[in-house]
Amino acid sequence: MHRIVDRAQLSPNVFRIVVEAPRIARIRRPGQFVIVRRAPGAERIPLTIADADPESGTLTLVVQAVGKSTHELVEMAVGDPVADVLGPLGRPTELLEAGRAVCVGGGVGTAVILPIARALAERGVRVTSIIGGRSREWVILEAELRTAGEVVTCTDDGSYGRPGFVTEALRDVLAGGGVDAVYAVGPVPMMRA
Repeated sequence: MHRIVDRAQLSPNVFRIVVEAPRIARIRRPGQFVIVRRAPGAERIPLTIADADPESGTLTLVVQAVGKSTHELVEMAVGDPVADVLGPLGRPTELLEAGRAVCVGGGVGTAVILPIARALAERGVRVTSIIGGRSREWVILEAELRTAGEVVTCTDDGSYGRPGFVTEALRDVLAGGGVDAVYAVGPVPMMRA
């Protein structure tokens, strides 16, 4: 069993859950995920590892509550046990070794780009993160991304940061030149654009 050691609401239906998983915390790499099962017989939920602390042996997971299983998971309290945390799974993201990268996160996709942006910054890559949401309350992990470099925030309704979509901000950054790689994660319309 893995114990929940912290829990916070980031936006109306997005939560940060910190769970004990020492082995995974030591070996995970940016872009990898875990499968979480709240209790025996419960549904298996794939979740991106947004952060890890090898010293405390914890993983930070960002969960968007959209169905029965994710609602049950985010309703758990600090100290509650989680039956299974399996991982790390998936292929780690290939990271630029030098230069400048732009990390684009739409909505909960911002949780996926956080470990990528941090790992790039640790390598000495200049990082610009572009994040967005429908309105101010949907923009997540801005302060955490600022530790990796510049952050441009966008809201569809113009209530915070730059009005408009992250794809428009990305076009402007790319037009300025000097970008060696773009990492993007978000909803299908954003990825298509």
